Amino acid sequence: MNRIATLVIGVMLTGLPLVMKGQDINWQARVGIGYAHVFGGVTNIDDHMGFHISGGADIGLSKNGVWRFQPSLQFVRKGWKFDGYYGNEQIMEAEYSTRLNYLQLPLQMAARLRIGQECFFTIRTGGYVAYGLSGKTSMELLNTDYHKTFGTNHFSDAFDFNSCTYDKESHSVSYPKFNRWDAGAFGGVDLIFQHFIIGCNVSVGLTKVCDAGFGGQSVGNAISSLMLGGYPKNITADVSIGYQF
Repeated sequence: MNRIATLVIGVMLTGLPLVMKGQDINWQARVGIGYAHVFGGVTNIDDHMGFHISGGADIGLSKNGVWRFQPSLQFVRKGWKFDGYYGNEQIMEAEYSTRLNYLQLPLQMAARLRIGQECFFTIRTGGYVAYGLSGKTSMELLNTDYHKTFGTNHFSDAFDFNSCTYDKESHSVSYPKFNRWDAGAFGGVDLIFQHFIIGCNVSVGLTKVCDAGFGGQSVGNAISSLMLGGYPKNITADVSIGYQF
């Protein structure tokens, strides 16, 4: 995966100056908020709030300006949350939130359609490569003021939560070491009026977050693996706003 990511980034950086000799280039800045989750190989988890901050280019590839190339660089938060319990001798209800922060590079082809004097509708599709910067889990004990963020970076080490963490069905939860590299499909639509952008984005991971499920019912995890492609993979959907320069 390291070699693939390096090749993709190298091709983009090498070819971008050649494309930029043309004048049909717009620069875009965006922020977005929405849904983050994982699918396949794990049960008893819920979606988490995700977000991204990004900057990128919108580069014309055709004389009429319809066909576009859109590379960008994003800081993205993915992850999940789950309800469960924490403790050894004294067991207490708890809520857990796992946050995975990535530096992400989406590369998309787009079709831009004019629908008004200064208004465009854009459809885009492509893929992304992402590198995991940090992964942390926080816990809040219900009906108390106790809140804790565990110190382990999930991209660096496996973590068993001190053998004191259980999901809502009392199955033990432990995380294997997560894979830093993520890659998958990326796409969305934009409505652009003058310089302002309203967009919707979806990303579906094609590489596994980790090598095994990390909680939930064994039978349910096995069924999820068969139906959704084996190991846990990232999925996100969000709404974004932006400005085009």
